[in-house]
Amino acid sequence: MGHSQHPQTGESRIGQSRRDVLKALGVGTGLAAVGGTAAARPPDRNVAAQQEGDEDGEGEGTGVVHDVLTRIVGPPTAPGRPADFFYEPTGLHVEPGDVLRYVFTTPDHNVVAMHPAYGMQRRVPIGVAAFSSPLLGWRPDSIPGDMVDPPVEGEESDADSEEGEGPVPDEWTVTLDTPGVYDLVCSPHEGFGMAMRVVVGDVTETAFETTDPDALPEPRAGPVGLARVTLTDPALQPEAIVEAGRVEWSDLAAVQSSGGDGGESENGEDGGNGGESGDEDGGGDTGDDGAAGDDEEN
Repeated sequence: MGHSQHPQTGESRIGQSRRDVLKALGVGTGLAAVGGTAAARPPDRNVAAQQEGDEDGEGEGTGVVHDVLTRIVGPPTAPGRPADFFYEPTGLHVEPGDVLRYVFTTPDHNVVAMHPAYGMQRRVPIGVAAFSSPLLGWRPDSIPGDMVDPPVEGEESDADSEEGEGPVPDEWTVTLDTPGVYDLVCSPHEGFGMAMRVVVGDVTETAFETTDPDALPEPRAGPVGLARVTLTDPALQPEAIVEAGRVEWSDLAAVQSSGGDGGESENGEDGGNGGESGDEDGGGDTGDDGAAGDDEEN
């Protein structure tokens, strides 16, 4: 299967380590309960979002891979969160059979389809079975066996690092074969707005609310916390995603109205467009349709 080049995944620090963020929140691993469905199972890093009842999880595939990075950037662009937690890109238009490759450039994230199996209103196409990633971060084999404290976010974190050169981001892929609109959340950080929308093919009609956060079902059936704002943002309307091809975190009206531009990294550098994108973060060439990572290898 063709794939894009691995992204350069050095992550800017955000003014405080993840430990400080969790201390500020007064919570630890219980944070996952805010979003509801942190997957606790052996890592399954390559899955296909298949039709319910299908036994074969292998999609036909197109050989096109789109990289999506997990990002934490500070200071926050909205009250109620210690930093901006987001997927980059936050909206993406792909073709049936394309692959999403999630690169965990910051740890303690997952990818969960909004599906009744997880206690949520269906926000994926009818007939698509539930799917989710494990809770992932850095690859376990890149963490020394005698390490006690976690690596400081912002240290060298490169998917192409050699052993012993620092933590290496883990990866998880999902193949989306069925046309339609998919809403995905990070269960530990959904309350902070970490959600994204993928439009597969040209089907943009949905049976679920996409424009008015007040019209969404109450949590847990509906999105939790600031994810309600993310998933009803004008930039993430399905038609807007198809037109743009790729929607960055900084394109969201909620981010722009706050005066933020993706935040400032811990070392004082500007976070730019909601986090590095395109060639700057190695997320893949954007091509004509604006989608990342469309290189193909035979």
